[in-house]
Amino acid sequence: MSLMPTSQETVSLADRLQRLLRRWREETALLSSSTRIIGHPAYQEIISLGQPVLPLLFQELERSLDGHLAPALAALTGAQPVPESDRGRIRKVAEAWLCWARENGYRSVCGDVYENVV
Repeated sequence: MSLMPTSQETVSLADRLQRLLRRWREETALLSSSTRIIGHPAYQEIISLGQPVLPLLFQELERSLDGHLAPALAALTGAQPVPESDRGRIRKVAEAWLCWARENGYRSVCGDVYENVV
């Protein structure tokens, strides 16, 4: 039994994830409370999608560098790859999670994710 979803399941899962991310971002854009941001129903539904959503979340993290995805990744993986000294530093949070993803077979990206950002 594979942990990776089939092609058709991935499309449906990807569509569902994108809808949830869009709703979550739209409805929390003006919030400053991290607790309320990650407690939003759409965010919690993203977590409820389970481990099959991980490759898609890592793609999203690579694209958006949205550090608010870290608690969802931690909930889904049980991992805490971000050193305490880097918590709250969006660049370092993204780098730590992308390296963790590479080391665990989810992504091929690791290192300075901002190298190509102007």
